[in-house]
Amino acid sequence: MISLGFITIEEQQEMEYCTEIAKRAGRYGIAVYRFTPLDIDPLTEKVHGRAFDEKRQAWTKSTFDIPSFLYDRCFYRSDIRSKKCKPIMQWLKRRPDLVFLGYGFPGKWDVYEKMIEHPLLSPYVPKTARLQSSADILRMIRREQAVICKPEHGAGGRGIYVIQKAERKLHIRDASGQTTALVGQKSELEQWISTLLQQHSYLIQPFLPLQTKENEPFDVRFLFQKDGTGKWIERCRAVRVGHPGMFIANVRAGADVRDFSGWIRSFPSPQRILIIDGIETIIRALPSYMDEHFGTLFELGIDIGITKEGGVWIIDVNSKPGRKIVAALHPDKKDDVYEAPLQYCLFLANEVNIL
Repeated sequence: MISLGFITIEEQQEMEYCTEIAKRAGRYGIAVYRFTPLDIDPLTEKVHGRAFDEKRQAWTKSTFDIPSFLYDRCFYRSDIRSKKCKPIMQWLKRRPDLVFLGYGFPGKWDVYEKMIEHPLLSPYVPKTARLQSSADILRMIRREQAVICKPEHGAGGRGIYVIQKAERKLHIRDASGQTTALVGQKSELEQWISTLLQQHSYLIQPFLPLQTKENEPFDVRFLFQKDGTGKWIERCRAVRVGHPGMFIANVRAGADVRDFSGWIRSFPSPQRILIIDGIETIIRALPSYMDEHFGTLFELGIDIGITKEGGVWIIDVNSKPGRKIVAALHPDKKDDVYEAPLQYCLFLANEVNIL
């Protein structure tokens, strides 16, 4: 029987998703386990985690070998637990006897550098720079209305700041739109950046006007997964609309989820054609290109921003996306999402001749 391990930082993280996968695993000849990196005994390399009991349809405490196939759903923060887990995951990914459904991205900067090399994708990528000093922000803000600062390894909109110039001062706001600092001197900006970079490395981009008429932030999220033949499949596309005054449209932060087809019809026909052409260019080229340059991937979340003028921009590419847009718009497709990791695991097992 094939063994598939579902790995998270926190023990209860994504419990519903993992359980729904495990309930369907038996028919694929797959045994599902869940654990955190800290559940691995460094001496014996045995895992003290939980196994899914098919008869009882429940998780039971169990000690087992590291599963041959691993599904990485670890999200790292700056806490001590994350810092302990990350090197263990890096060790697992270096082992030739283990196969990950997806190996993820090294960081947003690496993704940016690859995207700007692609002749079709580069026109849709906002100018991006690494944040190292106040000069980086001042240089960009002279040319732009505002600058957005993003953690290089961030997810879910955490740690984002927007810097806007007004009345000879820089207003620094967090993702919720709250002012966290008011900077009038270069030395003050240097101090703010120094404190910021103690926690994470950061990237900066022009802050794009991606708001509705009601001042709500929005983007379009595309969820891709691979199927049982290793082919990329678009599972869902949705418009995510955040609260007025905020800078992110993340579902975890309370964003509303709306149907894409109804939303796109609100644009005049000539503009709509250009927007759809840009979107189709991105989603046709991006998934396979990411695979080619970052190794095997299983799923992708692609976030696309659209300005009032119809400009199309790649806002983010996420190798560990959530699935809430499917539940909100297409609950009938939830089975496809739950079975996709099992189908792809079976495909990988055939590829590496483990069966």
